[in-house]
Formats: sequence, structure tokens, C-alpha cells
Amino acid sequence: MENGETGLRVRELESTIDAMRESLERAEAAGHERVQAANAAAAAESSELKATIRALRDELERAHADHAAALQATERRHRDEVRELQASVQAMREQLEHAHTESAGA
Repeated sequence: MENGETGLRVRELESTIDAMRESLERAEAAGHERVQAANAAAAAESSELKATIRALRDELERAHADHAAALQATERRHRDEVRELQASVQAMREQLEHAHTESAGA
């Protein structure tokens, strides 16, 4: 019966080994699935962050362009106002000189 017991023991060990192998394969597959899911989530997050960065960069560039345009318009208005004031000052000087000349001649 030792031979029969040995055969039984061998079959039990083989069965245990098969069960352990299947368990390891399931664990490996589950681990692989978790890694794939984590990689997919990281790739999606990366894409989302890149899109956000692009949108923010575009918004910043538009804000810079708008600011530059507003600054140019302000500078243009300032130059126009300075020219008008200079013209007014010149006209007043001419009027004063003319008035001074007329009063000196009278």
C-alpha cells in the first residue's frame, strides 16, 4: 500500500501545484490588468493636462495680444491729445503775440 499512498500523495502534490499555478496566473493577470488600467488612466490624465495647458497658453497669448492692443490705443490717444494740446498752446501764443503786437502798435 505504500505504493498506493505514494501515488495518492504525488497526485495531491500535483493537484496543489496546479492550483498554485492557476492562482499565480490569475494574480499575474489581475496585476497586468491593474497596470494597464493605471497606464490608461495616466495617459488620459496626461492628455487632459496637455489640453488644459494648451488652452491656458492660448488664453494667455490672447490676453497679451489684447493688452498690447489696448496699450497701443492708449499711447495713440495720448499722442493725439499731446498734439492737440501743443496746437492749442501754439494758437494761444500766436494770439498773445498778435494781441501784444496790436497793443504795442496802438
